[in-house]
Amino acid sequence: MNKRALVYLGLASATLAGAYLYVQSLPTEPTQANQSQDDAAQALESLSIVDGNLTTGSFSTNVRQGQKVQFLVHSNQTDSLIVEGLDARVPLPQNQTTLVSIAASHTGTHAIELDLSGTTIGSIEVTP
Repeated sequence: MNKRALVYLGLASATLAGAYLYVQSLPTEPTQANQSQDDAAQALESLSIVDGNLTTGSFSTNVRQGQKVQFLVHSNQTDSLIVEGLDARVPLPQNQTTLVSIAASHTGTHAIELDLSGTTIGSIEVTP
């Protein structure tokens, strides 16, 4: 056998041994990235607002108290989104998509409105 083949075989063996030792040193307990079923990831609904009017249909969601409600809003005008009862006010910059994230801290049905136009674009129902 030639020397070059032995060198390659030795390098390959050392690389595999190093990779094995690295994998063995990784933590084996599950990470905290797993969430309970109640907090499972959800697809984000996307809303579009043109001249103060919702063009994508009304937004309505039901969540349990303590969960977060998240959705995307694109507005062609600068405005603010207000959720009465949940003390939420989210600025909506002109021609940008904004991730709205609201903590559902109080039970009840809460209207989602635009500040400047006063348009109701949906509701959040929070149950215990």
